[in-house]
Amino acid sequence: MLISGNREVGLAGALDKIYPDATYISRESNLDLTTATGQDAFATMAIDHDVIIICSALWKFNQTLLLDAVYKKCTAINHTPHIICVGSTTDRVKNGKAWLYNAEKKALRDYCNTLAIGGVWSDKPKVSYISFGTLSNNQEKHPDRKTQNIDEAALYIKWLIDQPKYLNINEISIDPMQESKWYE
Repeated sequence: MLISGNREVGLAGALDKIYPDATYISRESNLDLTTATGQDAFATMAIDHDVIIICSALWKFNQTLLLDAVYKKCTAINHTPHIICVGSTTDRVKNGKAWLYNAEKKALRDYCNTLAIGGVWSDKPKVSYISFGTLSNNQEKHPDRKTQNIDEAALYIKWLIDQPKYLNINEISIDPMQESKWYE
């Protein structure tokens, strides 16, 4: 299993509790996934893995570009791994703010859906997109929000991986309920 992200923090850190033997790639492992060189190196590593999780919060559309590099490298050699991309439920936000993050996540979601359908109908990699609302590691940034426990989010990714190989779950979107009554 190949995972983009620092195994010490965030969602990659939560996944490390479940998959300690996975390979984790980030700047901390001396590979900058925001560069074409880093993305190509990660994609080259992907051809040796059956599950690739792209969960880094990369900016400037680099998460989508990383998916593209992995998908194309795997497709070129007829390798059909399960690629899981972690997005954000902000991909559904439609407001007048000039905020690039939600546009980046929309692009990732759209590209994942395109590749997922392609994989269903041809011998291509399996692609799943999973998005979460605010996770518990961001509680300090959003003190008034109810958040989803980050370890629980990692279990949903495990659930995706554990599904039968003959099925693809194209997309899942999970938000923590904000009304207190749901927590009583």
